Amino acid sequence: MNKLLILLTVVIVCFACSRNVENPQHTVPAWLKCKIAQDEAIIKSDPKLMQSYGAWIRYEYMGQPYFEYDNPLSSLSRNPYSKEGDRINTDATPFTNYWSEKCCEYIVWKAPYYRN
Repeated sequence: MNKLLILLTVVIVCFACSRNVENPQHTVPAWLKCKIAQDEAIIKSDPKLMQSYGAWIRYEYMGQPYFEYDNPLSSLSRNPYSKEGDRINTDATPFTNYWSEKCCEYIVWKAPYYRN
């Protein structure tokens, strides 16, 4: 019985930690849909370009959604954007703890060769 309980606990923890699922389209802001469409057009024109390795990821911080573009081939750092499309300054209050306190990762869109 204890083994079953331990196994069940491990399974529940695994499911709880695997919240890395694609976000429903209706929660994606219009500005981000536009950026995604631009990336998809670039990928369609030449699948070998850098955009084929990127992804847009949604996080939550202080109860609000923030979006980051992740691309391991890019020299740009992952900068968060608000749901309105404004770039967030993580060196200014109230965002100084953004990097350590953000949570709830959801992949909004990923390119064909994106690896996280």
